[in-house]
Amino acid sequence: MRIPPIRGRAGELKVISRLIAAVAQGRGGVLVIEGPPGIGKSRLLTEVLALAEKASVRTLFGEAFEYQQTVPFFSLFMATLRADPPVGDAEALRRLGGSTDLSYWVVNDLHNAINAAAAVTPLVIVLEDLHWADKGTLLAMRSLATARPDVAVLWVLTARTGTGGPAAHETLSALHRQNATFLQLAAMTPDAVADMVQDAVRARPDPSLLNLAAKAHGNPFLVSELVGGLGEEGRLNVSGGLAVAAGDGLPRRLGAGMQQRLDLLSNSASEVVWVAAVLPDRFSAGLLAAMLERSPTSLLSALEEAVRADLFVEDGEQLRFRHDLLREATRQSLPQSLRRAMERQSASVMLGMGAAPAEVATQLARSAEPGDREAINALRQAAQSVGRGDASAAADLSKRALQLLPADDAERGSLVAETAEWLNRASRYGEAEELAAVAIAEAASPEVEAEIRLRLPTHTKHSSPRRVAENRRALQLSGISEVTRTRHLAWLAFNLALQDKSGQWRTAADEAAAAAAATGDLEATIMAEVTHALLDSGEGYAARALARLEQLRPIAYTNETALAHAYAGMFHANLLAVVGRLDDATARVAEGIGQASREGNSLALTTWTVFSGWVHLAAGRLSAARDAADSLPPPQPTGATEQDVHRMLTLAEVAAHTDNRSLLQQTANDARDAHSVGSPGQHRASAYVLTRAAWYRDDVHEAARWLGDISLLGTPLFPPCVGAADLGCAGGLGRR
Repeated sequence: MRIPPIRGRAGELKVISRLIAAVAQGRGGVLVIEGPPGIGKSRLLTEVLALAEKASVRTLFGEAFEYQQTVPFFSLFMATLRADPPVGDAEALRRLGGSTDLSYWVVNDLHNAINAAAAVTPLVIVLEDLHWADKGTLLAMRSLATARPDVAVLWVLTARTGTGGPAAHETLSALHRQNATFLQLAAMTPDAVADMVQDAVRARPDPSLLNLAAKAHGNPFLVSELVGGLGEEGRLNVSGGLAVAAGDGLPRRLGAGMQQRLDLLSNSASEVVWVAAVLPDRFSAGLLAAMLERSPTSLLSALEEAVRADLFVEDGEQLRFRHDLLREATRQSLPQSLRRAMERQSASVMLGMGAAPAEVATQLARSAEPGDREAINALRQAAQSVGRGDASAAADLSKRALQLLPADDAERGSLVAETAEWLNRASRYGEAEELAAVAIAEAASPEVEAEIRLRLPTHTKHSSPRRVAENRRALQLSGISEVTRTRHLAWLAFNLALQDKSGQWRTAADEAAAAAAATGDLEATIMAEVTHALLDSGEGYAARALARLEQLRPIAYTNETALAHAYAGMFHANLLAVVGRLDDATARVAEGIGQASREGNSLALTTWTVFSGWVHLAAGRLSAARDAADSLPPPQPTGATEQDVHRMLTLAEVAAHTDNRSLLQQTANDARDAHSVGSPGQHRASAYVLTRAAWYRDDVHEAARWLGDISLLGTPLFPPCVGAADLGCAGGLGRR
């Protein structure tokens, strides 16, 4: 098949040629090609592949599809593991599918594999339609595509202007900050359009033809469609080297809509095209046949007709629409109710053929009707899978499952709790509060209410007294399950340890540990041990506390235990800093921040940032500590949370050590407000800030007055206090 020359892109080709010449000489880079649909991004990639082959540079090709956005690393794996020979150990990477550290190990292994392959032969790695890429691929690109320039890898990415979610936009922004080369494809000039038309008709275009071509507004795909449509309708007359268009109306391809275009096909071919429009972007003849309840061989003539009509093209062993615009136009030609029903059918067929729930989540979210049990279960499973890398996307899937679930369903409580937790992890606190309030008011059973109260309050949004109140209200309910009761006991003990002065700490922790042992619940087991570690630390038994926290690490990491593991890790890092193991503390914080980032867990990431500030302080990295504190939101006008006062701790220490009087005064003002309305734990932290400010002013009496509010438990939990032993703040910090 003859490929006509590319027109109107001389400047872009010059940039591409320069980058390919550089990678052939061992210098890598990143090229992003952006533009609206049909502007020629894919055509330019054809030139990339040809120039790379000419320069003896190996090319790897991957592509993103709207329907595969919930499949982790789909696009990256397509480019690397499906290459011949593969780049990376396909079997090893697939085994990582069950790992909680999937993202880290995939990126790490692919980074090493790509570098190893590039050391043998320079690489051009093409990822088309990055705006549809899955979260795993998008996050990986921020590190893979910004690696050292002395590695012979040129990344070439295409993206549709204005399309894609926040993750795609942030990835493109990150690449821009890393000085990637961006090509913004604009409309073709009239001269370029004339050249393109001449290439297509193999004759000089008459003004009548050029006037029609001008209606494509410089969009290469539409120019091609226009010329092809004129040829189909017999409206092109070529004589004496001149091509003349008959009539001034647009061909049916452009002017009459997709419905009329399908009317030109046989009934069987148009049926195949309609059904294909509700399938994933790439589809097999087998899937198409299953949707139509026919054998694949019976579709042969219909598929050939669709290919001849320029609607379908072959893509390896699968088929696809020749352009996304054609697919979308076909979808829009279907009545909405029929389109939803067909899309729902396609999801069931794919599940029946072995597709993972995450692969059909997009179809199900759009097409399922209330009460659709298969869709509800699949969406919940998809949320669990997607949540390992994108808490916000998991929250959306879980919310959709909840919308489909009948109000009186026995699973409603657990699904509301799941959804609230995903929303909290994504820092969508307002949505979580609203959802929980409505659900509690409508709760069909005590178990439903208790499950919701377990997941609603968070450390970043709610005070410890509020969290204690939620735990106690749930525990007063009759008829709740032993597991739910055990989890509330464990979180109650933890929350009491952070705020209570009544001496209930050890009793509550012992009760929680006994209940956890009886039920075997992992989440409760972790939180009971974390609480005991805090109490041991407060009594001066730092070594015993560290041992407790370290023995929690091998416990299985699941979506249910994720938050408990995060808190265990945070207090582990904190205690390491308190006892002077600063390198270990720094490594633990980096590990925790990496995990939270990979999961898109904003809740955990925010809290890890607090602890990172403390560790930086303990290590004397004042600038890094200030950066960590400044990245956190300021205190809420409705009342300070633990996060707020911990931010104050960091800023007060930085201000005192850098002689920043205005910062110290502002922090002291915030601490005074928090001290007047906060919990006992917040009283301790804010009192320390006020002590620090008074000591800085040489007001010993004021400092001593505030010191009276700092109890033994608070001392070893806050690394800044360890450095204030000369104030008497660290009295009793034994390491028994």
